Amino acid sequence: MHKFFDMQPFIPATSQLILLIEDNNEMAENISCILELAHYTMLHAASGRQGVALAQKHRPDLILCDIMMPELDGYGVLHILTNDPDTAGIPFIFITAKTDAIDIRKGMNLGADDYITKPFDSTDLLKVIEIRLKKNAGLKQTLGQNAFNTSNFFNEAKETKEFEKLCENKTLKLFRKKEFIFTEGEKPTHLYYVRKGEVKTYKINYDGKELITGLIGQDQFLGYAALLEEKIHSENAEVLTDAEVVIIPEQDFLNLVYSSKDMAHKFIKLLSHDLMEAENRLLELAYQSVRQRVASALVKLQNEMTLKHNRPIINIGRKDISNIVGTATESLNRTLADFKEEKLIEISEAGINVVDLKKLERILH
Repeated sequence: MHKFFDMQPFIPATSQLILLIEDNNEMAENISCILELAHYTMLHAASGRQGVALAQKHRPDLILCDIMMPELDGYGVLHILTNDPDTAGIPFIFITAKTDAIDIRKGMNLGADDYITKPFDSTDLLKVIEIRLKKNAGLKQTLGQNAFNTSNFFNEAKETKEFEKLCENKTLKLFRKKEFIFTEGEKPTHLYYVRKGEVKTYKINYDGKELITGLIGQDQFLGYAALLEEKIHSENAEVLTDAEVVIIPEQDFLNLVYSSKDMAHKFIKLLSHDLMEAENRLLELAYQSVRQRVASALVKLQNEMTLKHNRPIINIGRKDISNIVGTATESLNRTLADFKEEKLIEISEAGINVVDLKKLERILH
């Protein structure tokens, strides 16, 4: 007879731990046997209440959870764990006999990563688990990598003679708030260097929804990707606060890049950083809950505000933050209210202040 772990099992440090929350002992035993043969370490809970306790104590690598259970059903388990910063990032897969689309949609809307319907064969189960574990590992790796420090890049660039040549005797233009520097689909003709102020870049989807792709601040370049790729602008650049922008003709920029290996290398690093950021955003949108995406955005914005302005207050509008996250403003407001109640942030007229950065970062993993 297969033996389940009790509330205090021995868990090998090198094995991936899967928590199975299933009240049907026969089903639980079959699943556990399959997964242990695949070299996973299993932890079993016979009820939703026990499952929550084990998840919070052991923080497994993945959770398999039945929906229909006494005391606390699968939806309740998911709700509790996604609202706990220590367990919010654990991949969560529903096991259900229900095939009704409404039930499946309800689980996914609550933040479930996937589902598998009974009956299923062992291959399907193993594939679903393997895919989710790989996706989560990839997401942790990209989020955990040291971000390319654009501030250091521009500080180093400004010290070079080539940079002085690029920016000297060029037109300095004042852009007012909400003015466009360039628009999506426009042919690029200039490189832009922001001396003061802030600019957002964003795309509009077919539904007219805005998704912010970047925030460009003081001493940063704008518009180089389209020039180097010889393509039209793929996004809009709109001024967030009154900005002073140096307008650099396309040919001056390209001449410098082609004649200076150092400057060419720096802009190639910038393009690589932009690509990595875009990939990270896609991973977040595809595999993170709204709660995780809001936490990620707040962490990044707080770091940017500290670097650019030496202040931790996030004074960007709620609509712009929701467009960074890729969610409705109402969903953002609900999540911010939860974070405030959990004492992760403070909200005032000045903006949003992150007061517990470590707990906020734990939501991402």
